[in-house]
Amino acid sequence: MNTLKQYLDYYKNITIELINNLYCDKLDDIDEFMKKRQSILEEIGQLNCSKKEFNLITTEIELPEIEKRLKYVMTEKKEKLLMEMEKMAMSRNANNSYNKNLYGKSQVFSKKI
Repeated sequence: MNTLKQYLDYYKNITIELINNLYCDKLDDIDEFMKKRQSILEEIGQLNCSKKEFNLITTEIELPEIEKRLKYVMTEKKEKLLMEMEKMAMSRNANNSYNKNLYGKSQVFSKKI
């Protein structure tokens, strides 16, 4: 049976790998890492440990700082993707209005003389 510290160390390592993948834009593996983290949290929930012991170990291995860094990186990537999506929407709208004006006036050419 694994101890609380072993589970938290494994959780920390997965979180660090997740941060590295986010920095390298390897977004395909995010779901896998999040599932691993969730399963570890479920296993930790089944352990008989006190809240004091849990808090002591998490501060010892600097887990709160790593979680803050993960949150920062995720919000940064999210904002970047939202900006890219807005740019794509604006260019699509501009393209549609250009095509509408260009081809909307082409009815003049389809009339018989």
